[in-house]
Amino acid sequence: MKCIFILLCILGYAWSETCSSASSECRHTTCDSTSELHCIDGFCTCTTAHSVRCTSLQDCLNVADWDCTQNRRHCIDNVCRCARIH
Repeated sequence: MKCIFILLCILGYAWSETCSSASSECRHTTCDSTSELHCIDGFCTCTTAHSVRCTSLQDCLNVADWDCTQNRRHCIDNVCRCARIH
């Protein structure tokens, strides 16, 4: 059973949609109505916005009352966003 799970994870990673810089390249990835599609680190990723404006990633890392782990935080279009899959 563990081998099947590992194999499925590897296949999912191999089939994940990639992008170079623009989310317009993400043709097969869809997000629900509470999130937006962005290209982060070469992968099409759904993100949710926080009410904090930012000029750099550090602004988002400094937010204390946010239910988003540090490694999932991004500053996109001057808004702190939390990547759902990253």
